[in-house]
Amino acid sequence: MSTLDGVHGTVCNEQQYQQSLLTDPHRTISCLTHGQSIGLALTAGASFLSLAAVVVIFVLIGRNIRRYRKALPNGGWKLLQVPADIYLLSLFVYDILQALGGILDVRWAHDGIVTTGHYCTAQGVIQQIGQLGVALITLIITVYSFVVALWNIGIQARHFAFGTVALASLFIALWVGIGNGVHKNFVTPSPYWCWISPEYKLERLAGEYVWMWIALFASVIMYLPLYFWTKGRLSVNPEKWYKFRLGKSDGEYCEYPQRQAALGMLFYPLAYSLMVLPLTIARWSLFNHKKVSSAATFFGVSMFNLSGTINVLLFLIVRPQLLLFSPPEEFSEPDVEFHYSNTDSTIFPDTNHRPQPTEMRLAGEDTGSEVQHPRVLETV
Repeated sequence: MSTLDGVHGTVCNEQQYQQSLLTDPHRTISCLTHGQSIGLALTAGASFLSLAAVVVIFVLIGRNIRRYRKALPNGGWKLLQVPADIYLLSLFVYDILQALGGILDVRWAHDGIVTTGHYCTAQGVIQQIGQLGVALITLIITVYSFVVALWNIGIQARHFAFGTVALASLFIALWVGIGNGVHKNFVTPSPYWCWISPEYKLERLAGEYVWMWIALFASVIMYLPLYFWTKGRLSVNPEKWYKFRLGKSDGEYCEYPQRQAALGMLFYPLAYSLMVLPLTIARWSLFNHKKVSSAATFFGVSMFNLSGTINVLLFLIVRPQLLLFSPPEEFSEPDVEFHYSNTDSTIFPDTNHRPQPTEMRLAGEDTGSEVQHPRVLETV
């Protein structure tokens, strides 16, 4: 970290300091105090933790692929077998990009000065892609979990999931590419790192904050009815999808562990909301021309930069059987005929809940009716 031999507690000389006081688009430099440099080091550290956590997950996924190839050499398995696999893998990819953008704060913390240039532009672009991607995929997970759980739609819609992620990625690429290609001085010091210039307020809002806030409010709004659904107190009219019924639990909801799986998927947007909330308060205060301390900003950003770490912990705790984390032997199909239950909604296969026979008659048994074959009822 640079020695503070400049003016006003920074490493800048008087000319640089006066230039840092200019308003956009004329400001090309931002001078940092010693405390602000320490704050940036903390935000970079939080990003490094997220990057390390997600990298470990990808290493484990590679191990899972090798394990399945060895155990099932003839195939019959897929890494992305259900939509939840696709959404979570995409979330981890954008978590990496968001973390990389935060790690680049190390240079500003070391130099004590944030300046425009190729490095600054690269950080702005990477952070735009990563943060917008995490916000959009989190929103998709929120809506997906809610719709599948309550209306039993899209249970195995892998192609739709691929298409949704592709559209989100296309939107991100176009938004970031056009914004940086069309506007001059699109990425500037703002002021502790490089981000979309305050001159482009609409691009700032539509490029991240709007989606961040939509994901926040959507998770809060959808979590409550889904919670009641998991407890068996909320049901949907099968003939009229827009009609709901609230009542006391019939006591049978415990027979369907996938209800808890549905609630588990909403932990991702719920955790995202908690991490976004401090940053949202700080940003909203700035938009309303209120003074926000640098300490509050660094705290909010550090919490936000931990999203990759939190997503990995949720994955390992809540849904560890996705992305081939189940043992290969559990992937093998038993020698029975499977039927799907329409009494419960499903997010992904529950490999911890092994199928149990619901009706079985021995072949050739004289029962006065035609022979019944073994059947297994499985919620998948």
